[in-house]
Amino acid sequence: MTTTAPGQRQRGVQGGRAPLGPAKEGADFRLEPSPYGNKEKRAAWEARIAEGTKSLRDGVAMLLEWRAEHGDDAVTDQDDLWIEAKLEARVAVARFDEMTNDQVRNETLTDEKVADVCQAALRDAEDNADDPNRLEEIVAAFRNRYKPPIMPSSPFMRTETELAEIMMKARELDWYGETLEELRDSRGVVVLKAGKRKKGAS
Repeated sequence: MTTTAPGQRQRGVQGGRAPLGPAKEGADFRLEPSPYGNKEKRAAWEARIAEGTKSLRDGVAMLLEWRAEHGDDAVTDQDDLWIEAKLEARVAVARFDEMTNDQVRNETLTDEKVADVCQAALRDAEDNADDPNRLEEIVAAFRNRYKPPIMPSSPFMRTETELAEIMMKARELDWYGETLEELRDSRGVVVLKAGKRKKGAS
């Protein structure tokens, strides 16, 4: 006979029988299409990706072309993020089918040595350490071209962090030297709605 402490419910017992297996945890798998995004656009790209990524070389070319054409898109565009993620997933899997583990760790998918790429980017940043605008271009170019799976995650993140530190140090030297309007103009910002400015603010 099974007993329970006062105020404690007995779990998983129905009709005196314990459940045959462990209780299910987590959410159910989604069986229907996602309600988010442009379904037609995504379906078209899913077919295009399946057709255009049958080899690692083709997949890398398609991913790099996408990044080059959409690198300046808003990061809130759900469809663009979805398409790039699908491309990245296909390429990430394909590299293990066509490359050795040693190649995956030490070579980029653009046929370059990881160490050489990282060193070149850092040298470029050091050579332009007094030019914040040029440093922004260097960091953006590195991110856009070598973001995983083009480069393994660990060296990419380490180098990106070092590049960002160089850029932030250069920015801090004269961060308040520009007015808000000048800062917006230099970055091509389009103001949709401006907030009320506090009295005395420049």
